[in-house]
Amino acid sequence: MSEPGVHMNHKTILGFTSQVIFAGMLASMVHAAGTLQPTETHEPGPDFNLADLKGASHTLSEYRGKVVLVNFWASWCVPCVTEMPGMQRLQQALEDQPFEILAINVSESENRVREFIKRMNLNLRILLDSNGEVFRAWNGKVLPTSYLLDGSGRIRYRVVGPMEWDSEEARKIIEVLIKNQ
Repeated sequence: MSEPGVHMNHKTILGFTSQVIFAGMLASMVHAAGTLQPTETHEPGPDFNLADLKGASHTLSEYRGKVVLVNFWASWCVPCVTEMPGMQRLQQALEDQPFEILAINVSESENRVREFIKRMNLNLRILLDSNGEVFRAWNGKVLPTSYLLDGSGRIRYRVVGPMEWDSEEARKIIEVLIKNQ
């Protein structure tokens, strides 16, 4: 005999169990940090011409001579939002080095991006890929996806998922790329 108001049948238990498993998987994806995966071919990153939030145009080729972190993100993407403060701390730590972060927003309106940046109090170079064309040109499938380029513009590392950008591991790799330009 069950208590009044508490009636769980087999379908209810299975549905609840599925929700718990899905929530656990989602939570682990949000908290799992990506790792810097070296690329084998060191192909150049596809050039682009994107506007920033002030309307100025930026191309990837204008950053030659600097190590560049190209990060594709969206404001609705929880892992993207999670990694942004670490990117900002990394930028501040390396501000006197030949290093640049290009945070490329994928397929969101300029107003939405402005509101997000203001709310998060971010001071990163934000570029707008309003139709997702650049993200597709870089073979992006998942947000966030990031690439570390050497001073010649060649892709040396790729990260799918969020990364602790101000971690010791990431800083050492970036510092080696800077030193070996």
